[in-house]
Amino acid sequence: MKLSPLMAAAAVVVASALNPAWAQKTAPASAVPSGPGTAMLVLDASGSMWGQIQGRTKIEIAREAVGTMLQSWPRNQQLGLMAYGHRSKGNCADIEMLKAPGALDANAMQQSVNALQPKGMTPISASVRMAAEQLKFSERKATVILVSDGEETCHADPCAVGQELEKLGVDFTAHVIGFDIQKGSKAHIQLQCLASSTGGRYIDARDAGELNKALGEVAKAPPVVAAKPKVIANLKPPKGCLLYDQDNYKGETVLLGASGYDNEMPPGWDNRVRSLKCSTRSGLYLYNDNNREGEYIMTGDGAEMTNLGAVASSYIYFGTFSEEEDVLEEKK
Repeated sequence: MKLSPLMAAAAVVVASALNPAWAQKTAPASAVPSGPGTAMLVLDASGSMWGQIQGRTKIEIAREAVGTMLQSWPRNQQLGLMAYGHRSKGNCADIEMLKAPGALDANAMQQSVNALQPKGMTPISASVRMAAEQLKFSERKATVILVSDGEETCHADPCAVGQELEKLGVDFTAHVIGFDIQKGSKAHIQLQCLASSTGGRYIDARDAGELNKALGEVAKAPPVVAAKPKVIANLKPPKGCLLYDQDNYKGETVLLGASGYDNEMPPGWDNRVRSLKCSTRSGLYLYNDNNREGEYIMTGDGAEMTNLGAVASSYIYFGTFSEEEDVLEEKK
């Protein structure tokens, strides 16, 4: 799971997506931040945000967490605000840009967040696409942070959208915070894949404290993994993932997944993985314990990642490529 060199350049989506396109306001040259890239804060205001955690609604918790994040947001980093599901029920087009990306006006942004009244659907894919377009992702660095409390409800695939934006963007990244998401659920899988397919980070937040912490990490934490996954066209052998015990694909290697699913690291490989390469139809999960619990990295198909350091060095391996695709290939 790659983190862009500047997580602060992220856009925050509180719920399941990033939102619609917005017209960018023109500010005096002296007022426009000079930091690299542009960020978008996208809030999920779908009906599920009225759900409660420890006696408080999720939208109330989100409002406070965003306020805390805005206090520490880098003043030289542009930030915009979008929301979806806050104006009508059952409308997958209910996505609105509330503040164009530009110099941060924390008070004005907080007022917009406080005014949101959850009502409708969760159009994650359309919101992320619109946010990327408003950030001019095909022309410059653009980062989105999505904080979501549920799955896509508008018949689209967030993972596929992430892969498309990653391919077309100059340097597009979506960091995703899953708010009160059940591990292993459809929402969890969708949101984690959205992040990993763009080289972004996925963070679980189960309550107010964890949401505050997650947004704080987004605003100021350095990246854990600097390298961005990219498709390898001609990795040999054509199946599986190669793991290396040194950065930049050097040192001793081990191949996983060439003949199916490997449920754990081979003997002697725990705490050794520093870089990896996967074939175009292969991907893997790296967990931090042998019960497949806790934090993990999902590479996505055809990933190439280095400088994993301590983050992935103690993870175990689980899962690989789509067997169905390989069967179809063999029949050709």
